[in-house]
Formats: sequence, C-alpha cells, structure tokens
Amino acid sequence: MKKDNYHVLDSTFAQSLTNIIAAELNQNIIICDHHGIIIAAFDRKRISQVHEGAANMLYSGNIREFSISPADEKRLKNVRRGYDVPIVVEGRCIGVIGVTGEPEEVAPYARLAARFVQATLESNSRQQKLVQALKEKEELQSILLYKIIDVQEEERKKISRELHDEISQSLTSIIVGLRVLSEQVCGSKEQKFVLEMRDVVSKTLDNAHRLAVELRPALLDDLGLVAAAQRYIENYSRQYGITTDINFSGLSRERFRPEIEITLYRILQETLTNIAKHAQAANVKVSLKKTRREIHFSITDDGIGFTPKSLRTACENSSLGIYGMRERVALLAGKFTIQSSEGAGTTVTVVIPLQDTRDNTISSNQ
Repeated sequence: MKKDNYHVLDSTFAQSLTNIIAAELNQNIIICDHHGIIIAAFDRKRISQVHEGAANMLYSGNIREFSISPADEKRLKNVRRGYDVPIVVEGRCIGVIGVTGEPEEVAPYARLAARFVQATLESNSRQQKLVQALKEKEELQSILLYKIIDVQEEERKKISRELHDEISQSLTSIIVGLRVLSEQVCGSKEQKFVLEMRDVVSKTLDNAHRLAVELRPALLDDLGLVAAAQRYIENYSRQYGITTDINFSGLSRERFRPEIEITLYRILQETLTNIAKHAQAANVKVSLKKTRREIHFSITDDGIGFTPKSLRTACENSSLGIYGMRERVALLAGKFTIQSSEGAGTTVTVVIPLQDTRDNTISSNQ
C-alpha cells in the first residue's frame, strides 16, 4: 500500500494477495483498482486492461456485487464469466475482486476473497496508522526534550551570570571591608575573628566562582568548546589529582553549532564527574577530532571499569546521567557509546554529524 494513503491498492501488494487467494481457493482471481483497471491477476496477461464490468459499476456510483454472464462476456471488454465483489475498506470502495467460473458457484469464493482482502487492508491500515502515531509521538517528545534542555541551559546561563556579576562582586566587597575592619579593631581576639570571617567569605567566593563555571562558563559562549573544555579539564586535574591528556587536534580556534558545543561540554562534565566518583582512575585521555562530516569526541580512563552486566544496568536503569547524555546526543542525530570491561577502564565515545540532520519539525519549533 502507498505510504500516504491507506485506501489505495498497490499493484505489487494486490498481486501477492491474488497469488495467495488463488492458491487457497484453487480459482482464477483478478483484482481491479478504483478505476476498474486490472492491477493483479492469476493470468498476468490481463494486467493493465480495463475490466469494463467493474469500471461501469464503479463509475455508476452504485457499489454492489455483480455477475458476469456469457452474454456479458461477449458484450463487455476484458471480462470473463464469473462473480465480482467490491472491496470496501472503512466505508470506501477501493477496488473490485473477481473470481472466474459459473457465477452461482464462485460467488461464495468471491465474497470470501473480498473479505480476506478487506481484512488484510484494514489490518495494514491500523498498523500504519499506529506506526505514524508512534512516529509523531517520538517527534513530539524530541521537540519537548529539546525545548526543556534549551530552557535549562538559558536558566543555567542566567544563574551563572548572576553568581559571577552580582554575588561575586558583593562577596568581594565584603572581603575588602573585612580586611579594612581587621586593621581597625584594637584587640587581637577581635582581629582574629574578623580575619576568620574574611577567610570564610573568601572560600564562599571561590565556591561561587566554581559553581558559576559549572553552571555555564563564560568561556563556552565567548571562545567556544575547546577553550572552555581545556579550562575545565585543567581545574579538574588540580582538584582531583588525576593526570589528564588532552588531544584536540589543532582545533584551538574552531567553533561549532551552539547545541553541539553545549552537548559535548555537558558530556565532558558528566563523564569526568563519574570518573572522579566511581572509576578510581589515575589517568584520563580526552580527544576531540573533526572530519569533513563528523565530530569525534572521546573520554578514556584507566579505572576499574564495568562488568557488562553492571554497564547495562547503569545505562538502562540506575544512571540518569548516562540516559541524559544519550538523549542529548540523539537529538543531534549522533551516536553515543560506552565501552568498558572490569579492571580495564572505560571509554565514552560521541560522534555527531556536522550537518544539522535533525527533523525539520524540531528546527521549525525552536
């Protein structure tokens, strides 16, 4: 059947039905389309001929069963003695099926064949409608997920700027004020207290800076993925004492589409965080390469790795981070894979096409 019309007979499909029915009933079968043209027949020579009996019935608008008598066989073109039954699907006549023979004898066979064709077409129609509905649901989910991620990123950017511009400035002013106050107090006890408070505020300022960078680093928007990733990896190495090897293949000034950059940056954050928490790794390699058509991004550690079972469990059930990474990459029509074995480390690989191949529906709803 044609993809966009559930109620149009396809000739190849009709011929397969004809072969099945003819073999089951041991009768000569023809199927005509909604114009009365024979599109399938046990005798292939009849294909493409206009069955005048079927055509007359269809064009009259009086949809009914009819027989072909010996007189009709002589009077009408391309007909043979037998019995013909309209094929009606969901209230619409989409063709005619005919069985050759004595009309009284073959009428039950013709009706049985018509019911078989109708049931098959209705089943296919329901299946195709279900597939189409599922596809539309998946497209809608993709649009919704893309919108959610976009809103999240905008909110992260807003909070990051507030932390950097407003809260950091306020905390810096407090630190300066406490330093001045420590020089003005008289007692050593009071001075020590003020200096301790200054240290607390200073640590809070450092945490605010770190949180602002984790939420949305200004480097990512200003200079791009490579610069932001390098800064994040350097800070990560200092914080956790993990040796890092960065290979960005001469991409220091390369910029990609914003959705690609933020996706790869979030995957970098999530993966490195998981390594620090769970992998017990000493070394991490981060690689970013660009081909003519794709971006290849990988993160490899020398940690304890996963067993195949625990990896499947992490991917399918317990790890929202892995699920989130996979969904982000899928929105960009990319591939996300994890390779790991117990005691041999883990590699996370992402491949994203440079050309925007996402569904037009997503693009048009941004």
